[in-house]
Order: sequence, then structure tokens, then C-alpha cells
Amino acid sequence: MQWELSSNRFGIMSLLEIKERISQLTAEERLELAGLIAHLNQSERSDYREELDKRLAAMDEGKKFTRQDLERLHRDAPSKDR
Repeated sequence: MQWELSSNRFGIMSLLEIKERISQLTAEERLELAGLIAHLNQSERSDYREELDKRLAAMDEGKKFTRQDLERLHRDAPSKDR
């Protein structure tokens, strides 16, 4: 995602410019951006950082999910529509 900065007095894009650029993204790019925003909104909380550190440490120990694991978990998870 390559964004050029505008030349306003802060040297950054205005909120309107950002919104216009976001509207041009693909659905996949918007989902990635939404994930980043959700992470940034939570990252100041100490309990979130502790949980993230715990999960990263588990991954370092080899505790990871395969794509098949995730697909099975998703398939078997209760749904609001079921």
C-alpha cells in the first residue's frame, strides 16, 4: 500500500484523504487495515500486551495451528445462523 503524503502544515495526509484512499483498497486490503487498527486500539492495554507476549512465546515453542486446524475449528464452531 503506497500512500504519498500531502503537503499540509503537518506534512501528513488529512483524514479525508485517508478515507478516500481507503475506499480505493480491495476488500482484502481493507481487512488487513482493519486488523492493524484493531491491534493499535488494543496495544496500549497491558493485559493485551501480556496476552500477545504469551501467544508469541507459545508460537516460538512450536505451538502453532495449521491451515487445516483453523479450517476445522471454523467449521466446528457454533454459528449464530445455525
